[in-house]
Amino acid sequence: MGDEPTFEAILTAIDRLLELSPREVSSGGELWPKLDNMLDGLLGAAKFDAARHGRLAELVASLKAAAAQFLQSLLNMRRGGPLRDDWTRFAERDFIKLKDEVLALKEFLVGEMDFLKFACLRARLRDLGRIDPEKLFEELHEERAISERTWVLLMTPPNAWQKALKNREVSGELARISGWLLDLQEARRERRCLARRTAR
Repeated sequence: MGDEPTFEAILTAIDRLLELSPREVSSGGELWPKLDNMLDGLLGAAKFDAARHGRLAELVASLKAAAAQFLQSLLNMRRGGPLRDDWTRFAERDFIKLKDEVLALKEFLVGEMDFLKFACLRARLRDLGRIDPEKLFEELHEERAISERTWVLLMTPPNAWQKALKNREVSGELARISGWLLDLQEARRERRCLARRTAR
């Protein structure tokens, strides 16, 4: 994902918004754009699994509709005028609705945590090193980082990894391994940058 967020960062942003009280509508308006961008990145990362992506897209679309209503009420509230108190109540009401949608999304994310963690890591790896999943799995297998059972699930028949990722055990194992590989790649990149600066 490059500069896109990790799964953990998305959950942190969600929790920050959920912790706000209905009267903290302005803070909610400030937090929403960042979370909105993160969710777009998550949707892109999860595209390779049609069923999960479809459900995620439904939840995000419902959330974005609630956010649009909330932001309009917040804008009206900030304009002031004789109806400001009414718009404040509307903004607080719409913020509560927004939080309900965020909570529904969080329940889905937690339920699909292993898959979504792997999807985020896979996207980041692909962006950082232009690694396609099949080659990544081959390298992991050659390094004995994944079990023979997982390898068989991923590569027999060709492109079976898309189906194999629906197995929670496989998704969890790959999420952990990909995280280590990502840390290793970023450490190597930092060392190369340091070496180039030192060479100057």
